[in-house]
Amino acid sequence: MKSFHYLVVLLLIPVVLSAQKITGNASDSKGESLPFASIFVTDTLQKNILSAHTDEQGNFSLAISETFYSGTLTIRYMGYDDYSQKITARDFPLHLKAILQPAVNTTLNEVIVKAKQNAITMKGDKMIFNIDMAGIGLGNNGLETLRQVPGIQLDKDDNLLFRGNGDIQIMINGKKSALQGEALREYIRSLKGDDIASVEIIAQPSARYDASGTAGIINIILKRKKEKHLNGNAYAWASYGEYFKHQYGSRIYYSDSLWNISGNASYYKGNSVNHRHIRQDIIAPEGNRVIDQYNKWRPETVSKSLNLAVERKLSERQLISTDWSYSRSDADENTYGATYEFLNGAPVTTVNLSKHEQKPSERLTGNAFYSFVTDSTTTKLDIQANLARYTTSSSGFQRNDYADNSYMQLNGTNTTKYTIVTTQADLRQRLAQKLYLESGLKYSYIHMDYYNGYDAHNSSLSIIPDSLLINNFVYKEHLTSAYAQVDLSLGKWNLMAGLRAEYFQYEASSPINHQSNSNRYTNLFPSFSINYKKENNQYQLSYSRRIGRPGYLSLNPYYLYLDAYTLQKGNPALKPEYYHSLQLSYIYKSALNLSLYGYFYNNGFTDVIAYQPEENYNINYKANASTGKKIGFSATYPYQVAPWWTMQFNFEGTYSSESSEIPGFLYQGHGFRHEINLYENFTFKDWTLNINGFYAGRSTSPNGYSKAIGDFSVSAKKNLFNKTLQLSGGCTNILKKSFYHHVTQLQYVTTDWTNRWETRRFYLQATYYFGGGKSKSIKAASLNEETNRM
Repeated sequence: MKSFHYLVVLLLIPVVLSAQKITGNASDSKGESLPFASIFVTDTLQKNILSAHTDEQGNFSLAISETFYSGTLTIRYMGYDDYSQKITARDFPLHLKAILQPAVNTTLNEVIVKAKQNAITMKGDKMIFNIDMAGIGLGNNGLETLRQVPGIQLDKDDNLLFRGNGDIQIMINGKKSALQGEALREYIRSLKGDDIASVEIIAQPSARYDASGTAGIINIILKRKKEKHLNGNAYAWASYGEYFKHQYGSRIYYSDSLWNISGNASYYKGNSVNHRHIRQDIIAPEGNRVIDQYNKWRPETVSKSLNLAVERKLSERQLISTDWSYSRSDADENTYGATYEFLNGAPVTTVNLSKHEQKPSERLTGNAFYSFVTDSTTTKLDIQANLARYTTSSSGFQRNDYADNSYMQLNGTNTTKYTIVTTQADLRQRLAQKLYLESGLKYSYIHMDYYNGYDAHNSSLSIIPDSLLINNFVYKEHLTSAYAQVDLSLGKWNLMAGLRAEYFQYEASSPINHQSNSNRYTNLFPSFSINYKKENNQYQLSYSRRIGRPGYLSLNPYYLYLDAYTLQKGNPALKPEYYHSLQLSYIYKSALNLSLYGYFYNNGFTDVIAYQPEENYNINYKANASTGKKIGFSATYPYQVAPWWTMQFNFEGTYSSESSEIPGFLYQGHGFRHEINLYENFTFKDWTLNINGFYAGRSTSPNGYSKAIGDFSVSAKKNLFNKTLQLSGGCTNILKKSFYHHVTQLQYVTTDWTNRWETRRFYLQATYYFGGGKSKSIKAASLNEETNRM
């Protein structure tokens, strides 16, 4: 290995020695850095010999070939006049402080056209989407801006999706957000679109990121201001579908030369409903059996959240910060339903279900963060520690009433407590002009206590054995990881390669049931990416090995009673699933974006619905299927029809193949899925109209199919009082067709499952913005990998 390192260094020496160096910083007249500004170097014949971008702080470093004698360096940023500087070889090494002046109105259209041609850049494992250059931030809030980034959509509840998958990590300024769920969504909504400098999409995370998950990372880079300012907003939101719900919130931010302080608070209260219908057609020895279930689940929820973050600059090169979030949710849930059983078309029995639960939950997260960077940005060191405490509980009853007037009732309590502690350090070191080394260490510890107890009336009618009516579970996990990766730029090429090593161990026990299980293993996760850019064309090829770890509770040998025909249980034998993940992407003129991607996996997680013919009920649990693959293609194309009319077209298609060798749940097959999404935006002075529609065709999977669905949403927005007050409203899923509907076909059982939440919803929101300037996000607690499995 040492010989290999020496060889790499020797090969790079000629590159470094032959380069002539230009460094500098790009900012505006107020001293605000201009992140991801475009840089061009042309020779005396106006031939472009080098293209680059500034980093997040507006810094740049260029290596010019020794054959260069004289020419011009140009820096371009949307809304500003071009900065041009004559350069000659005798000036090297050269350091520039480029100050760009705001563009006058007569040239703004030309500046926008030039900027849009450089709105998207692929570098390393990232696709960087420059919001100013794309011209989509002004007049939009944060969610409306992100919706126009290639590959990103919003679901019916305005949660972020990437390629149709909501299991993504959201980062703010390169740090995982301590906010989750509604709190995170409303924080992003509270941002102005022009608060955001850029959005990084990391579809194939490299070795520097946690190895779990395949959905990818969305990193939101916020603009930074140096002058003193106070700003924020307050909003009120109301919605009606089948029931009324409302939310209030506020965000405040203060900054000066030394301090950054931010705070967020929100309050939500509302009723929701889910209509569930499950029909099973079973080929049994005695004939054709049908189990037909209808459930109506109605939760009434009150939730509150509070976030406070403080950052202090110790010097020009050092800062410390802390970020704390607290949230509490209280849900009062009622479920009513009935199950009808038929045999050969004749009624057998009817069971009525009634259920009531109270579910309070609390979450506290916090962190301490330190960052150091050398003046030349040669070295950057980040150190952080994170803490999280979660408590969820429930209490209530569940009752089944049978046709013969008998009944069975379970009175139950459940409590789950999590404690999570993580520490990590990340170092970025420049080894040569265009060669960087990144390395880091991370340690995490998770402790979970789980208790579930039932008190049964007429337990002979319960499908849970009496010995398992009470269950406790203690889970402890240790994960130690280290990574190293190199990032090399050679003209039009950029290469990144890395390796992450993880040592994982856990212990799980259920003392009451005298059961325990444990495991430990070491894994290596390599990754690489190759980028090439030539004029209007950009290409990226990337690979990474990934892991999917079981949820903590999935390893618990618990039993959870769902209804008279359905029992849910844990699986102590569950193992991790492993992926080989690849992607090939192409971008043309910062507009057309094409991606071909694939996941090849083994031990893949499968949600098993195991029908027990002798007892006549289902056991639901997670298990490891054998092998499978998923190959997808996505295309995104934004188009400006007129100055007041923009639209974006998205297409997503996937092919999947999988086999399962689980007894009673055997299958081997393949399937196809496709979805089309069209987003349109109309702007008339202070009015904005949005129309968003989708169509998902009938899709097949290795063990079933989903029916075709399509719907569209409409919203309007009006800015008042010099854009300090914004009123918006609309209707989502007007056709009421956006819901889950899947049919599973296995051996002698066909299961038709529908979940229909409130679909068509009308909403109205008012947001008041106060103060001036742009905000900077403070490092938040990094706990996504640990909390995703809760």
